[in-house]
Amino acid sequence: MSVHRSSKSGFTVLELLVAVSVTALLAGMLLNITSQVVRTQTQASGDLETNQVAQFILDRIQEDLHCAVYRNDGNVWMAATVLEDSTTSGSWKEAKVPKPTNESLRITPNDWSDGPNDPISDANNQISLINSRFGMAGTFFRFFTIAPELDPDSTNTGGARAISYQIVRHGLTASSTSRPRYQIFRSDVSAVQTFNAGYNLHPNSGSYIQTSNGVRTPGNIKNPIMDGADGASTDFSLASNIIDFGIRAYLIEKNSFGTGNLKQIFPDVNASSGGGTPPYEYLATSNPNYRDSGKPNRLYSFPEVIDVMLRVMTIEGASAISAYEEGLIPTPKGMSPQEYWWELAEKNSEVYIRRIRIFPTGI
Repeated sequence: MSVHRSSKSGFTVLELLVAVSVTALLAGMLLNITSQVVRTQTQASGDLETNQVAQFILDRIQEDLHCAVYRNDGNVWMAATVLEDSTTSGSWKEAKVPKPTNESLRITPNDWSDGPNDPISDANNQISLINSRFGMAGTFFRFFTIAPELDPDSTNTGGARAISYQIVRHGLTASSTSRPRYQIFRSDVSAVQTFNAGYNLHPNSGSYIQTSNGVRTPGNIKNPIMDGADGASTDFSLASNIIDFGIRAYLIEKNSFGTGNLKQIFPDVNASSGGGTPPYEYLATSNPNYRDSGKPNRLYSFPEVIDVMLRVMTIEGASAISAYEEGLIPTPKGMSPQEYWWELAEKNSEVYIRRIRIFPTGI
């Protein structure tokens, strides 16, 4: 009688270690690929989102500038101010960790003590537009236009109207509980009220100063927030998550070859004319009383070309900035709140630039 013996085989410890190692390696590779896909998708989604917002705003500004009007009558027909603080609108909602003042202004190399050694920037006494920063509240830009009315309840008379663009940190709604966001507002004063104000955008002598007047009056050009919680308004947010807005204005200098060069008139960075230091302000006017003595007349000319710059945050970046400003995110060791604010901003935003040729109509 024969006896059959059955042999049972199993995994050795070495084989188990090899299997676990291979599985871990494959899982790590899969996780890395998945993370890259998610990161790429998030970046692409953010780029698409910021691009759509930027193109919408730039299209609106371009239409207004293409329909810009002026008159050589001594009044101020275009003005721009780089805002170093948040007091202009009267409606800025302050944060626990506010947007930094000094670090938000980068026009000349002297404004950036730890910046890269760039021979071009040093020669031009001006930082590249994509790396520039136009103040805590961006540029307050105002001029006259005959572009179509955006207010559906307004009758379009075809007359010149004063409009302005500026950034305000304010809630998305008029509610006091609405979380503040950085928004670019467009103020639009009616043609009738613009006529009554006398077509003068001078910040002190003109009628377009902040007052307690109601909706669609000359006084609301500096107050781009709705008048009352439920009040109608011609002042409205074009888009949120805009943390910087700036312009450069130029004249076209013709030469004997039939071509031309751009001569920058704002911001004035020419140290020989007293420029290159804040405050940066521009007034297009022929009134000698509105001009600083010693500055060239060209610095007060109506521009022929304007570069517009926008820095647009992604939704994720805007949430991160909001959380940091509310004190929910700590400042990393070795960094100041000012440095970390802009590190968050630059990591989660895109800069968009458009050059606009102006063909102003005289009235």
